[in-house]
Amino acid sequence: MKKLPSPTSALPRSAAGFSLVEVVLAVGIMALGVVTILGLLPHGLEMSRKTANEMAEARIIEHIVGEMQSSDWQSLSNYGQQLRYFDDQGLELQTLSTAENQFALNYVVRVDVPALDVRLPTNSTSTPVDQHLRRVTIRIVAAPLPDFNFNSPPPGVPVKIFTQLVANLTPLVDLN
Repeated sequence: MKKLPSPTSALPRSAAGFSLVEVVLAVGIMALGVVTILGLLPHGLEMSRKTANEMAEARIIEHIVGEMQSSDWQSLSNYGQQLRYFDDQGLELQTLSTAENQFALNYVVRVDVPALDVRLPTNSTSTPVDQHLRRVTIRIVAAPLPDFNFNSPPPGVPVKIFTQLVANLTPLVDLN
Protein backbone atom coordinates (compact mmCIF):
# COMPACT_ATOMS: atom_id res chain seq x y z
CA MET A 1 0.00 0.00 0.00
CA LYS A 2 1.25 3.38 -0.98
CA LYS A 3 1.51 6.12 1.64
CA LEU A 4 -0.34 9.40 0.77
CA PRO A 5 1.51 12.61 1.35
CA SER A 6 0.24 14.87 4.16
CA PRO A 7 -1.62 17.98 3.01
CA THR A 8 0.99 20.34 4.45
CA SER A 9 3.91 18.66 2.80
CA ALA A 10 2.37 19.12 -0.66
CA LEU A 11 2.32 22.92 -0.32
CA PRO A 12 5.41 25.02 -0.69
CA ARG A 13 6.81 26.45 2.53
CA SER A 14 6.00 30.08 1.65
CA ALA A 15 2.25 29.42 1.18
CA ALA A 16 1.73 27.65 4.52
CA GLY A 17 0.65 30.79 6.50
CA PHE A 18 1.06 34.52 7.07
CA SER A 19 4.48 36.02 7.55
CA LEU A 20 5.34 38.03 10.64
CA VAL A 21 5.37 41.27 8.61
CA GLU A 22 1.83 40.64 7.35
CA VAL A 23 0.53 39.93 10.86
CA VAL A 24 2.17 43.04 12.33
CA LEU A 25 0.80 45.19 9.51
CA ALA A 26 -2.75 43.83 10.00
CA VAL A 27 -2.60 44.39 13.77
CA GLY A 28 -1.34 47.95 13.19
CA ILE A 29 -4.21 48.78 10.82
CA MET A 30 -6.72 47.31 13.27
CA ALA A 31 -5.20 49.30 16.16
CA LEU A 32 -5.43 52.52 14.13
CA GLY A 33 -9.14 51.87 13.51
CA VAL A 34 -9.85 51.09 17.18
CA VAL A 35 -8.02 54.23 18.36
CA THR A 36 -9.99 56.34 15.88
CA ILE A 37 -13.31 54.92 17.08
CA LEU A 38 -12.35 55.40 20.73
CA GLY A 39 -11.43 59.00 19.95
CA LEU A 40 -14.98 59.64 18.73
CA LEU A 41 -16.59 58.13 21.84
CA PRO A 42 -16.33 61.22 24.13
CA HIS A 43 -17.80 63.44 21.40
CA GLY A 44 -20.72 61.04 20.96
CA LEU A 45 -21.37 60.90 24.70
CA GLU A 46 -21.33 64.70 24.94
CA MET A 47 -23.79 65.02 22.05
CA SER A 48 -26.05 62.42 23.69
CA ARG A 49 -25.99 64.35 27.00
CA LYS A 50 -26.78 67.66 25.28
CA THR A 51 -29.66 66.08 23.37
CA ALA A 52 -31.11 64.61 26.57
CA ASN A 53 -30.90 68.04 28.26
CA GLU A 54 -32.63 69.75 25.35
CA MET A 55 -35.40 67.14 25.32
CA ALA A 56 -35.98 67.56 29.07
CA GLU A 57 -36.04 71.36 28.73
CA ALA A 58 -38.56 71.09 25.88
CA ARG A 59 -40.77 68.86 28.07
CA ILE A 60 -40.54 71.37 30.92
CA ILE A 61 -41.56 74.27 28.67
CA GLU A 62 -44.39 72.25 27.13
CA HIS A 63 -45.63 71.26 30.61
CA ILE A 64 -45.60 74.83 31.95
CA VAL A 65 -47.19 76.43 28.87
CA GLY A 66 -49.87 73.71 28.70
CA GLU A 67 -50.64 74.16 32.38
CA MET A 68 -50.93 77.92 31.94
CA GLN A 69 -53.19 77.65 28.90
CA SER A 70 -55.56 75.30 30.70
CA SER A 71 -55.73 77.40 33.87
CA ASP A 72 -57.93 80.39 34.60
CA TRP A 73 -56.74 83.38 32.60
CA GLN A 74 -57.04 85.74 35.55
CA SER A 75 -54.77 83.57 37.75
CA LEU A 76 -51.73 83.65 35.44
CA SER A 77 -50.03 86.24 37.62
CA ASN A 78 -49.82 83.58 40.38
CA TYR A 79 -47.17 81.74 38.32
CA GLY A 80 -44.65 84.53 38.66
CA GLN A 81 -41.39 84.21 40.61
CA GLN A 82 -42.09 80.72 41.98
CA LEU A 83 -39.30 78.15 41.87
CA ARG A 84 -40.32 74.81 40.40
CA TYR A 85 -38.28 71.61 40.37
CA PHE A 86 -37.92 68.94 37.68
CA ASP A 87 -36.06 65.67 37.32
CA ASP A 88 -33.74 64.60 34.49
CA GLN A 89 -36.69 63.54 32.30
CA GLY A 90 -38.45 66.90 32.60
CA LEU A 91 -41.10 65.64 35.04
CA GLU A 92 -42.08 67.99 37.85
CA LEU A 93 -41.18 67.06 41.41
CA GLN A 94 -44.06 68.02 43.66
CA THR A 95 -41.98 68.37 46.81
CA LEU A 96 -38.33 68.26 47.79
CA SER A 97 -39.01 67.03 51.33
CA THR A 98 -38.03 63.42 50.62
CA ALA A 99 -34.41 62.42 50.10
CA GLU A 100 -35.39 60.59 46.91
CA ASN A 101 -36.77 63.77 45.34
CA GLN A 102 -33.73 65.78 46.42
CA PHE A 103 -31.54 63.21 44.70
CA ALA A 104 -33.70 63.34 41.53
CA LEU A 105 -33.55 67.14 41.24
CA ASN A 106 -31.87 68.19 37.98
CA TYR A 107 -33.61 71.38 36.85
CA VAL A 108 -34.71 74.49 38.72
CA VAL A 109 -37.23 76.67 36.88
CA ARG A 110 -38.65 80.13 37.45
CA VAL A 111 -41.63 81.41 35.48
CA ASP A 112 -42.16 85.15 35.04
CA VAL A 113 -45.53 86.46 33.83
CA PRO A 114 -45.46 90.23 33.38
CA ALA A 115 -48.57 92.35 33.07
CA LEU A 116 -50.41 92.46 29.77
CA ASP A 117 -47.75 93.66 27.35
CA VAL A 118 -48.32 91.96 24.00
CA ARG A 119 -49.08 94.43 21.24
CA LEU A 120 -50.15 93.20 17.83
CA PRO A 121 -49.53 95.20 14.66
CA THR A 122 -52.59 97.12 13.49
CA ASN A 123 -53.41 99.95 11.09
CA SER A 124 -54.38 102.33 13.90
CA THR A 125 -52.03 104.95 15.29
CA SER A 126 -52.27 103.63 18.85
CA THR A 127 -51.45 99.95 19.12
CA PRO A 128 -53.74 98.33 21.72
CA VAL A 129 -52.55 95.71 24.15
CA ASP A 130 -53.94 92.28 23.28
CA GLN A 131 -56.10 91.04 26.16
CA HIS A 132 -55.87 87.41 25.01
CA LEU A 133 -52.09 86.96 24.82
CA ARG A 134 -49.52 86.94 27.62
CA ARG A 135 -45.76 86.83 27.29
CA VAL A 136 -44.19 84.23 29.58
CA THR A 137 -40.49 84.03 30.39
CA ILE A 138 -39.24 80.65 31.58
CA ARG A 139 -35.77 80.50 33.11
CA ILE A 140 -34.16 77.07 33.45
CA VAL A 141 -30.93 76.10 35.15
CA ALA A 142 -29.63 72.55 34.76
CA ALA A 143 -28.23 72.22 38.27
CA PRO A 144 -29.51 70.48 41.42
CA LEU A 145 -29.62 73.71 43.45
CA PRO A 146 -33.00 74.03 45.22
CA ASP A 147 -32.30 77.58 46.48
CA PHE A 148 -30.96 78.91 43.18
CA ASN A 149 -31.05 82.72 42.87
CA PHE A 150 -31.98 83.64 39.29
CA ASN A 151 -31.40 87.34 39.95
CA SER A 152 -27.67 86.81 40.61
CA PRO A 153 -26.59 83.40 39.32
CA PRO A 154 -23.15 82.16 40.33
CA PRO A 155 -20.46 82.35 37.65
CA GLY A 156 -20.18 79.29 35.47
CA VAL A 157 -23.81 78.22 35.90
CA PRO A 158 -25.65 79.00 32.65
CA VAL A 159 -29.30 80.05 32.84
CA LYS A 160 -31.36 79.38 29.72
CA ILE A 161 -34.15 81.84 29.03
CA PHE A 162 -37.16 80.93 26.90
CA THR A 163 -39.96 83.33 25.96
CA GLN A 164 -43.37 81.95 25.01
CA LEU A 165 -46.73 83.46 24.17
CA VAL A 166 -49.69 81.98 26.01
CA ALA A 167 -53.13 82.44 24.50
CA ASN A 168 -56.43 82.69 26.34
CA LEU A 169 -58.27 79.60 25.10
CA THR A 170 -61.62 80.38 26.72
CA PRO A 171 -64.35 81.15 24.18
CA LEU A 172 -64.63 84.82 23.28
CA VAL A 173 -68.39 84.66 22.69
CA ASP A 174 -70.84 82.69 24.83
CA LEU A 175 -72.93 80.55 22.45
CA ASN A 176 -75.79 79.95 24.95
